Amino acid sequence: MKHSWLHQLQWQKERLIVFCNGWGMDGRPFQHLGASETDVLMLFDYRDLSLDCDLAALCKRYQSVFLVSWSMGVWVGQQIFRSWSHCLSGAVAINGTLCPIHDHFGIPVAVYGATLEQLDATSLLKFYRRMCRERKILDTFLVHQPQRSVENQRNELAALQEMARCEGCETAIYQDILIADQDLVFPASNQLAFWQRGQDGQRVHSMKGSHFPFYDWKSWDDLLNAAVEAI
Repeated sequence: MKHSWLHQLQWQKERLIVFCNGWGMDGRPFQHLGASETDVLMLFDYRDLSLDCDLAALCKRYQSVFLVSWSMGVWVGQQIFRSWSHCLSGAVAINGTLCPIHDHFGIPVAVYGATLEQLDATSLLKFYRRMCRERKILDTFLVHQPQRSVENQRNELAALQEMARCEGCETAIYQDILIADQDLVFPASNQLAFWQRGQDGQRVHSMKGSHFPFYDWKSWDDLLNAAVEAI
């Protein structure tokens, strides 16, 4: 796994967002998101889940730490922070579940397998179309698409297929769940079926949009304030 600071100012910020990115991504698609009140640390490239940053030090450094996970990053964030949930002030899942490759609770098994088997530059563009859904969103995304090789992305997809085992939502560290009503990657109906069995205190929010909803926010502060009911 890799990490990168999307926002880190020289003076101390009180709040940190740890962002578990989706499969195949880097920081380029998120350059439009500013951060005036928050440092943002991105985790990505899940060919393995070994973490090369010190979670204990981060928990001590900031007054509040929030986890924001998207897509396959929802499952990854659960694995990383399972033992560190006590240091989180909140955790948000966006368009993902803890059962990420599943016919009823995640990405359908055949769809995931076909994506892996057929992955090349042409099929990747088709995936981005499905992810963005609207032409305007796709055009903007393609200007800032990830700069990773198809082979690198394929290896990550294969690794996640091997690692991603289902967990029940009763084990989830996430309190706030955002589900886009037009998600064509993690079908919205599958997400709802998974999270509706959740524990007391979890809040499931439906929103308009596609699997990639990030152009709805101007900053990470806006995203967090919209997703978490009380900060």
